[in-house]
Amino acid sequence: MAGKHSKNFFEKKSESLVKLYEKKQKVQSAQISLPFKIIFLLTVLSLCVSLVFTGSYFLPSLANANLLADASTKFEGAPNYAEGLGILESFNKDIKGWLKIDGTQIDCAVCQGKDDSFYLNHNQLGKKSRYGALFLSATDSFVRNGDKNIVIYGNNMKDGSMFGSLKKYRNINFYKQNPTVKLYYGNKTEYYIVFAVMLTDSSANSQKDYNPAKSYFADENEFKLWADETAKRSLINTNIELNSGDEILTLITSAPDFDGARLAVSAVKRTEKQISDIDLTDASVNADAEY
Repeated sequence: MAGKHSKNFFEKKSESLVKLYEKKQKVQSAQISLPFKIIFLLTVLSLCVSLVFTGSYFLPSLANANLLADASTKFEGAPNYAEGLGILESFNKDIKGWLKIDGTQIDCAVCQGKDDSFYLNHNQLGKKSRYGALFLSATDSFVRNGDKNIVIYGNNMKDGSMFGSLKKYRNINFYKQNPTVKLYYGNKTEYYIVFAVMLTDSSANSQKDYNPAKSYFADENEFKLWADETAKRSLINTNIELNSGDEILTLITSAPDFDGARLAVSAVKRTEKQISDIDLTDASVNADAEY
């Protein structure tokens, strides 16, 4: 009997120890799991926030890239460029032309709104977008009527889209390799060669100060003064001379250099053959560019 009682005693004692151990483990587990759970929840929350911010940046960028690629396919895939523009105009009557620059992401439709603000935050289909669209100034026309300088604007996007790759023209080697700008509108194809790249101030008084977007000139002398001033302000010396009868195309976007900075790239119309014959070997950086 004593053996039986002893056995029961030890069995009960063993069960008590097991229960005590399990209870201790639960307490320790509870003590450890609370901070762990907090850290885990914070990690998950941080990951979710990161995904939201990443998605808010990359998804619109992807959507914009797809929009531009689809438009390019329609334009390039048409029997001719005039029909290509006609197809794009069926989606938005504000589409007036197409701009293309080799070596850049600039291969886009050009719109024209009723003012110069709508297409800053609307894409080429007229839908709200931070990327905006390339747009012709509301006061301009690709069919020139006395205006020597027509102006196209676009946002300077970090991913290089729209006019985000215009900054490449601040590099003299890039300029030498990619001096040509192609413009398509109606049934016309026009070629331009870049002759000036400038940093300007958007707060400048267009009536008194130098204005890269100046369209009309009273006479040949006024145009020459503007051309000379443009050459002085250009970040690169292209040695391309302008004539009184020349037609200019200027592309303008924002720049990060200072508050209100604008980057203006001006090109003059020439035939494809004339451009191929121009020697840019001596083009150089203008260390004394005026601002």
